[in-house]
Amino acid sequence: MIQRFFILCSGADASILETCSPGERNKYAGIGATVFFTAVMAFIAASYALYTVFDSIFTSVIFGLIWGLLIFNLDRFIVSTIKKRNSFKAEFVQATPRIILAVIIAVVISKPLEMKIFEKEINQVLLEQKNELTLANKEQIAQQYTPVVEGLN
Repeated sequence: MIQRFFILCSGADASILETCSPGERNKYAGIGATVFFTAVMAFIAASYALYTVFDSIFTSVIFGLIWGLLIFNLDRFIVSTIKKRNSFKAEFVQATPRIILAVIIAVVISKPLEMKIFEKEINQVLLEQKNELTLANKEQIAQQYTPVVEGLN
C-alpha cells in the first residue's frame, strides 16, 4: 500500500510496473518517496517561515500546504518526464530544471530551519545591536540638550 502510494508520487505508470520486477517497483517507490518527503520538508519549512512572519498558525499552515503541494507537483512532473538518454550531456541538460529546483528547495527549506536552530544566537545579537542603538541615541540626546540645559543655568 505504501509502495503504491510512493509509486504514484513518482509519476510512474503503476499498471506497467505491476508487470515488472520487484526491483523496478522499489526503484520507483524510492523516487516517489524522495519527491514526497521533499514536499513534506517544503511544507514544514514554509509553514515555520510564514508563522514567524504572520504569527498565525492557520495562515501559515494553509500557505505552507499550498507551497508543499506546489513543490510536490513541480518535482513530480520534472522527475516523471526525465528519460534515459544516450549521452551524459543530453541527460544533464534534461536534468538541469531538477537541479535548479533542488537548489531552490534546499535554500527555502534550510533558511527557516537555520533560523530556528540558531534562534538564541540571533536573538542575542539582535539584543546587543538594540542596546548599542539605545546607547547611541541616549548619547545623541544628551549632546543635543546639554547646551540648552547649561544655557538655562
